[in-house]
Amino acid sequence: MQVKQADILFGLDKGFVGRLMKAGVKSNYEQDKVLFSEGKQAQHFYIVIKGRVKLSIGDQQRSIYIVNHGGEVFGWSALTGRYLYTATATCAAPSTLIVFDRDDVEDIMAADPANGMLFYKNLALTLGNRLTMVSAHLADHLAVSDKISYGTGQVQESVEMV
Repeated sequence: MQVKQADILFGLDKGFVGRLMKAGVKSNYEQDKVLFSEGKQAQHFYIVIKGRVKLSIGDQQRSIYIVNHGGEVFGWSALTGRYLYTATATCAAPSTLIVFDRDDVEDIMAADPANGMLFYKNLALTLGNRLTMVSAHLADHLAVSDKISYGTGQVQESVEMV
């Protein structure tokens, strides 16, 4: 199975990538298909071949990110040890994805620790990039400069501006 190389696969040994890709299952999904739900057990992660997947959070399902580039990865909660999805993923258009089972991927990582470590390093970089982008987006929409949080992130009181 061929896919435009995802950032998460950058620099990995070709044999390792081959074993990993062999473990994935190419699947087609219709628009509005819910792939996973926030707070549910995280057993799979996904690489986009084509399509659009909306990641949303909260009871009102506010969109936080649209996954729409070939090679882009999502559902990585299955790989982080927490094993609960932090968002809901819904196909915003018909989508073709490669689906990976956590247990299969962890077996591949355990069999090749050097490439497994690089895979997780790439995952950390991907997570960091996404966090930076979302944080910048939030900063554009939130004004907390007139509030005191006492380091907890929870606003305790308003500060009167002089």
